[in-house]
Formats: sequence, C-alpha cells, structure tokens
Amino acid sequence: MSRRDRKKRQVLATLVDVTMKLFIEKGFEETTISEIATTADIGTGTFYNYFHSKEDLLKYVLAKKLDDTKDSLEDLNHSSMSPPEKIAQILLTIGKIFKENQQLFNLCNHHLALMGPPHGTEFRDILVNMIQEGQKNGDFRNDIPIEMITELFMGLIKSAITSHSKIPFEKNLSCKLSLFMNGLLEK
Repeated sequence: MSRRDRKKRQVLATLVDVTMKLFIEKGFEETTISEIATTADIGTGTFYNYFHSKEDLLKYVLAKKLDDTKDSLEDLNHSSMSPPEKIAQILLTIGKIFKENQQLFNLCNHHLALMGPPHGTEFRDILVNMIQEGQKNGDFRNDIPIEMITELFMGLIKSAITSHSKIPFEKNLSCKLSLFMNGLLEK
C-alpha cells in the first residue's frame, strides 16, 4: 500500500471516529461539518472529498458494521454446527452486535430514512440457507414455509431490539429464542 493510500485510510478512520464521537456527545443535528473537519484537523473541503454530507458518513459507518456482521454470519453459516445451533448463534451474534453498537443504530434510526432492513437480501439468504439445511436434516419442521420462518425470526430480532421490557437484553433475547426454537424444532 502506498504512502498516499495509507494517509487516505488514516484520514477516513479519523473522520469516522471524530464524527461518531461528536454525534454521540452533541447530537446529530447540532454537529456541523465544519466542526467535524476542525476536530479531525482537516479542511472542510477534505471532508467533502470523502463524504457529501453527515448522512453519507453515517450510512458509511452503518454499511461497514453491516458488512462486518454479514462476514460473521457467513462464517457461522459455513461452520460445522447443527442448524439449530446456527439459528441460535445467529440471534445471539446479532444481539451482541446490536448491544455493542446501540448508539450507532439509534442515530441511524433517527436520522436516516431507512425503509426496511438496510442489509438487503444477504442476511435473509444466510438465514434461508440455515433453515433449508435444518429441514433437509430433519432438525426443523417442513410443514412451515421458509418465508414464514424468516419473517418470524426477523420479527423476533426486532422485538428484542425494540423491547421496553424491564428484562435484561440478553435474557429477553434468550427467552424469545427458546420460544421460537420450540415451535421450529421437529418433535
């Protein structure tokens, strides 16, 4: 990697770090691009060499996090675990990632007009693959359409993430996973 490329990566990483800190400390609306550039020790024009707006930077950070999540889920999909173990682990992995990045996801929900899941079909494809494997192996029921199982699973994730219950997040997730798996497993 050339010196110039290393410098670009360094500036990008600094921009992301500084901006996210400012968003969390001051709020999205209150943080200006000029303030971001000053704090990152770059010119305002340099900010625009990387991003068109604060929203673009926020989308970039979200996309990076979703790419990292997708990579983790792909590794899980190709693991030697049984389909029920994979389904359980996928939920726990997503839950952990959400908990670790809750401020980022809250910012995105409030300031980006996200229509549906921002990860496209990749996550659904991984989940469908796991369900098909489980049905083929006789681990999961075959009388429930895959579309319904994936819809319920996505609803379970959303329910745990948006829950206002006083039950701690991990326990909430674990209980919902148990309910889901008991209905999915072949008896």
